[in-house]
Amino acid sequence: MNQLDGNETTYKFLIPLFFSGVAFCLSFYFCILGVSIYIYSLPIYAFLLLISLFLFYQTDKNLNSYMKNGKTTFTHYNFYHHCIGIYLILSFVLFGVSIAYIPFYYNGGFIFVWYCAPMSILCFISFIQSQKRIKLLKKTFQNNNPENNEQLKL
Repeated sequence: MNQLDGNETTYKFLIPLFFSGVAFCLSFYFCILGVSIYIYSLPIYAFLLLISLFLFYQTDKNLNSYMKNGKTTFTHYNFYHHCIGIYLILSFVLFGVSIAYIPFYYNGGFIFVWYCAPMSILCFISFIQSQKRIKLLKKTFQNNNPENNEQLKL
């Protein structure tokens, strides 16, 4: 197994997440303008968000294998700490958008509802996964270094 090489950064999955957000904002803008091109930009948003989630789970799988071997660092804790914030906010935003478009369901809002609601659930699952890992890391760090407990507050 390779050594820790800094591959556990959040930038790995934030780049597709950023472009996903750009595609989502463009589709929002096109929908407000009344242009039907927003139908084509929403699948781009969903595809980029799925790539971001895939990269998160790949990094999570690698970090989990390191944790099983007893190699844990504070960068793992930072990675999951950032993921908790990112995916919780993203989950609430997507859920809010899907709820906001329910009154416009028959005027094209069904596209936003059916794209945002499942993605919100997927982001919330990633949030729960990050929260489980950070609790496991807290236990590990508290057992190994009881003097550094004040650094581990969430």
